[in-house]
Amino acid sequence: MQEINKTNFEKEVLKSKKPVLVDFWAEWCGPCKMMGPVFEKISKEFTDIKFAKLDVQKNQELAQTNNVMGIPCLILFVNGKEKDRIIGYHPEEQLKQKIKELI
Repeated sequence: MQEINKTNFEKEVLKSKKPVLVDFWAEWCGPCKMMGPVFEKISKEFTDIKFAKLDVQKNQELAQTNNVMGIPCLILFVNGKEKDRIIGYHPEEQLKQKIKELI
């Protein structure tokens, strides 16, 4: 799983040839901890999307720039622009369905 931070955000997300689904999360966030294993598991099923994680506690500026008001927040970037976002915890099947709708 790709860790995103301010030094690699532009290269790995904004300039990525593939769509990128970024999980904005924090260590102290209970729903984020529940979402983490689900996000990891489904990342193996969607090979046409890059999955990445961004710790908002360590990257507050990026969270603010991307208007992340609540976590977990999954943002899908396509060609460097936000296409859509999924906010809050979702069980595996529900999350897979939402991602299918986005791509």
